[in-house]
Amino acid sequence: MDSSEFKNIKQEMSGKVNSIFDDFEVSNNRLPTMEEFRVIISDTTNNYIGPVDQNVIDGINMNLERQRIREKALWDAVTELEVEARIRRSNGD
Repeated sequence: MDSSEFKNIKQEMSGKVNSIFDDFEVSNNRLPTMEEFRVIISDTTNNYIGPVDQNVIDGINMNLERQRIREKALWDAVTELEVEARIRRSNGD
């Protein structure tokens, strides 16, 4: 996965991350802990990546590897976005 794909994933997920922080803060009067954030975002990541195609028998290892690469890139992007959101909010932005 090249940097432009990572940048696209990060761009697509930025709104979702900000929405999670906004909604959680309104509902709980605080920011989510890292664990709470990861639980909330896990459903989104599962929907974003999609299920492994169980009907693909030939090349299943390649399919699983592609899914792992995409999932890692997604979690890397979400983690960066989470850090950025926490920094922005702690600075009062």
